[in-house]
Amino acid sequence: MADLTVTREAACFFEADGTIPVLRRSFVEAVGTCLLAVAMVGSGLTVEHKLAGEPIATSLVIAISIAGSLVGLIIALGKVSGGHYNPLITVGQWLRGERPTTCTIAYVIAQMLGGALGAIIATTMFGASSSPIMGHTPSLGLVISEIVASTGLLTIVIGCGRSGKPDTGPFAVGAWLVAAILATPSTSFANPAVTLAAAFAAGPVALSVASAATFAVAQVVGLLVALGITKVAFENTRDIPRQRRPISRSAQ
Repeated sequence: MADLTVTREAACFFEADGTIPVLRRSFVEAVGTCLLAVAMVGSGLTVEHKLAGEPIATSLVIAISIAGSLVGLIIALGKVSGGHYNPLITVGQWLRGERPTTCTIAYVIAQMLGGALGAIIATTMFGASSSPIMGHTPSLGLVISEIVASTGLLTIVIGCGRSGKPDTGPFAVGAWLVAAILATPSTSFANPAVTLAAAFAAGPVALSVASAATFAVAQVVGLLVALGITKVAFENTRDIPRQRRPISRSAQ
């Protein structure tokens, strides 16, 4: 069958070359999410040993570690896969008709596996022990916190995609994460992949299975709210022209 190639405008959180095989792009998503989870869990275990009893310093160190690692990973590997490392971003693009179903499924599976592996690696590096426990469901305040954090994150992601300035996305996302981690009682997981990872983690970022599952549902709600916000915000507006890149249907 002849290869069908169409074009799409290059933007924040989209791969530069859509003809790259989806398996290769998914591998990059798995690696990026794994390293993001290592940064999250590892920074938590570090401050647990070195900054015990200093909750503000603990939150600040974790926030900087997560945001810094995410900015670096998006800049380094985003050209290949779009640099999502978060199922909410991938599913959001799918719901907006911007990403094929096959690619979406492959990305989400890769992200979830990468996050869990990263948590296990970080926990093992520090000699900590962790096994998932069922636990109790989080309070309403924590659930609302995750909805707010996810809404803000996805609003920024989608908005940056419409800005015509692809280089701004990583820094805008990093800035929001620092603010949200410090400003929300749930410390802004806002990412189902790292939320699952937290169920396999030890230290301050660890979550029970019940909390992780509840947070993941709240994060999806946040995604839907963000889609509604951006639909109203950008209704009847045109994207700023950007360089068009080819997307091969056969690669997806």
